[in-house]
Amino acid sequence: MHGAGGFADGHFGDKLSYVSAKGAKLTGGWSWGCSHNEGIALHAETTGAFTSLCFDDWRSGLFVSTGIGAPDNAPAVQREPCWAGYCGGTFAGRTGDLVKSSTGRYATAFASRGAASAARNPDDASGRGWTVKPKTSTHQVAVAFLKNRNTPAGKPVYLTSAAGTENVDVHIAPYGKDRLLVSWESLRNAKCSSGTCTGTFTGTHLRLIDWNGALKTPDKVVQARISGDVATLKDGSLTWAYAPVTPSYASALTGASPTTTTLKVARPKP
Repeated sequence: MHGAGGFADGHFGDKLSYVSAKGAKLTGGWSWGCSHNEGIALHAETTGAFTSLCFDDWRSGLFVSTGIGAPDNAPAVQREPCWAGYCGGTFAGRTGDLVKSSTGRYATAFASRGAASAARNPDDASGRGWTVKPKTSTHQVAVAFLKNRNTPAGKPVYLTSAAGTENVDVHIAPYGKDRLLVSWESLRNAKCSSGTCTGTFTGTHLRLIDWNGALKTPDKVVQARISGDVATLKDGSLTWAYAPVTPSYASALTGASPTTTTLKVARPKP
C-alpha cells in the first residue's frame, strides 16, 4: 500500500487480511506491516496467524513479522544490506522459502551478503533506520531456523562461502521425515555492483541437510532449474515445474531471456 496521509504519508507498506473459504472477512492480520516490504514469506497455519518472515529495507534485514503492525519490535533473523528495491533478492519467490517441521520448528533459506557491521543510523530521526555494511560482495546461501512462529533459533548457517561465486534462486523444502533439501544456482567468475552480480551459470546445487543445518549429503549439481514453488506430495516426494533452458547471467537483464516451448515437471523422491 502507499500511504496518503498520517504517519504513512508517502511511504509504502503492506496489509494482511484473512478471509474464510466463502470469502468472508475474518479478524487478525495487520493494516501496515513490513515497511518497506522487500519480500515476505508466509506459512499458512491451521489455527491462528500465519507465520511470516519479511525483508525490511529500513531496519535492514530479515525479520519475524507475524501479527506485528510495523517491524519496530520484530525479532531480527539476520541483518542484511538493504535499500528500496533491494534486499538480497526476491524473497520468497526466487530467494527463499519458509517450511515447518512436524515438531513446530521452522526453516528458511535465503541469498545473503551478511553483515560485516550493523548499527543504527544516527541521521535517521525516527530511530528505526539501520546501516549495514555487507560481509561479502556475492550472495551466499544461508539457512535460518525458528524455535516457533515468533522466535529465531541462533544465527543462520551458511552453506556456501566462495567469494568469487554468486548464488541465486535459493529454495528449501522438507525431504523425508527429518531432512531438508536446499537448492540454489551458482555463477562462477562473479562480478558484482550494488548487489547485482553477473557470471557464468554452472548448474543447480541440491544438498540435503538436517534441522540443525548439518550436511547429510554432498552437493549434487544438475542442469534442471527450480523456479517458483516446490510442492510436497502426500508420499513425501517433491515436485516443481520448470522451463528446460540454460539461463544467461552474463549481463544484467534487459528484457531478453532464453525461450522454449517445453515445460517439464521434476519429482525427486526421498
